[in-house]
Amino acid sequence: MRKGQKAKIMMIVLACVVLDIVLHIVTSPYSTMPENPNFSLVASILGTEITASLWALFAFSGVSLVYWKIRNELPGNGVKKGLRYGTAIALLWLSAMLEGVALFGNPIINEFVVGLSDAIPVFVLSVLLSKLHTEKFEGNHSVTFMLRKKIKAISVFTGIFLAGRYIAYFSGVIRSGNQTRPLETLIWTLLMGISIGTVFVLLGSNRSGWSSKYRVIEFGLLIFGLNWAAFLVFMPFVFSGYISDVFLRIFIDTALVMISSYLTIIPSGKFMRRKDYKENIELAKE
Repeated sequence: MRKGQKAKIMMIVLACVVLDIVLHIVTSPYSTMPENPNFSLVASILGTEITASLWALFAFSGVSLVYWKIRNELPGNGVKKGLRYGTAIALLWLSAMLEGVALFGNPIINEFVVGLSDAIPVFVLSVLLSKLHTEKFEGNHSVTFMLRKKIKAISVFTGIFLAGRYIAYFSGVIRSGNQTRPLETLIWTLLMGISIGTVFVLLGSNRSGWSSKYRVIEFGLLIFGLNWAAFLVFMPFVFSGYISDVFLRIFIDTALVMISSYLTIIPSGKFMRRKDYKENIELAKE
């Protein structure tokens, strides 16, 4: 990557961080901040505003890194890649934000509005990144999941996430609102599973030339795992007492997504081998 391109990416990230800050200021009447919060050491020293801004810089940098790694594997050209990626990550983050309804009893309108304050900038970030000119090889996107397989994929992700999360809820491994708000917890868990399945359909279901096992790891650890972690670390970044809970969530949810990816991708047919993909790249260059 050229230095000029790196500078452009950094400018885009910083611009979207500023947009994120502005939107949170505008939507401050809908803030979900608890009345007597127990702030983390970092937030106590730097203040919540600076700490939240540092999180945004870290999270948006992570989102940008993932996009840059997978951009050649996304279907479409130019801005269409950014629209697809931005929609997926915005959906992932917005759905995750709504857990506050079940977990803390916050009003759904507050969680939705505050969630949009992060979802909109991450969508804009993705679109702006897709407008940067890059030398790329377009992978084999001709074979994608048909509607029946898309529905099956979303169902698999929803079922696995629901089962895995409820095991974690009942065992007390992670915090949940299952005891105090069982209906809200059930609805959110279903919604989150559907959202993750939709993200897979948008970003992980295309046969881009790599092996099936590689696709499972790429979607589970890179596309989902890194973007999920980037969002969830906000809590221990700002509040005290959430480090172990958040890291357990990241580990458990990533494992569930990898299992779902495996059950969805492997039976769908063999993908091109990595060796064949490289040969196609060489042929395209000639």
